[in-house]
Amino acid sequence: MEKKFSFFPGKISVVFRKGPRGYLRQDPSDAAKLLKDNSSLQDKSAPLKEDTVKQNALTVIRQRGGDVSDRTEVLGEYILQFGKYKGKSFRWLLENDVGYTVYLLKHREKEEAAGVCTTEGHKKASLLSFVDYARSFEEIISLLRFQSEKPTSQAASEDDQLVGFGTRAKSTWQEVWENRADGYAAFIMRAKCFSGSQMHKLQQYLIKKESASLPSPPVLASSAHDEPIMMEDDEELEKAMQSISPAKELQSLVPPRPTVKKSVPLPPELQFLVKELAIPQQTEGTVSALGIAVRHSEFRTFTTEST
Repeated sequence: MEKKFSFFPGKISVVFRKGPRGYLRQDPSDAAKLLKDNSSLQDKSAPLKEDTVKQNALTVIRQRGGDVSDRTEVLGEYILQFGKYKGKSFRWLLENDVGYTVYLLKHREKEEAAGVCTTEGHKKASLLSFVDYARSFEEIISLLRFQSEKPTSQAASEDDQLVGFGTRAKSTWQEVWENRADGYAAFIMRAKCFSGSQMHKLQQYLIKKESASLPSPPVLASSAHDEPIMMEDDEELEKAMQSISPAKELQSLVPPRPTVKKSVPLPPELQFLVKELAIPQQTEGTVSALGIAVRHSEFRTFTTEST
């Protein structure tokens, strides 16, 4: 077997971060997160001209024994002149934050569709060179094609949405939620914003995430004593209710009238008692009622018979 020799032992290829299924990971690496979250680590120097960037890249490739005739390899050593990753190479960005790379490519596509072709400034020149470099990789093109053709899934697309404003413009919604301990998510949820704006959409996403993360309230088991008594469940109560007549119920509410005693006429055979009542009797005393008169008459009869 013939042994192959490499004429460029220092040639370096891009090593993409991939998930378990072989797809490109779009989340930033730990190194990228560290750089994004620490402004003190970011390059604050003035951007360099395109020619200077190119010469520096050629110098690096020659020193490591790379192929200076390979345009892709040369562009890979270009240093970014914009953004939070300023000072890092093009190759480093592809290996550490594909999601940000896709964002830059889509942003450039919008500019091209709108007819924007401004190339002024070192930052813009660096951006255009990076877009050209990223488009040379089939993995990136396949990812863009897949995203444009796949049916939109709300849950998946929301997680991958970029904030698009403020200091977290390049962060995804999911990153904002996962890093909510820093207080930025709470700030967005409390902020007043216009409906339909980017902040409002992010706000609704965070509120939904927070609601889903809260534990559901415990369901209390209902006992027989807590349940209301139903008519069909209590036959005795039903019979008692049916036996009540509205007329009787109404009568029971009316107070009883006082009874009036009517005088009863005295029979003719007892008329003589009235006359005798007028004569006071020492044995009976004063007579003041009909019942007493009758008693007096009986007493008189008993006296006559005894004599």
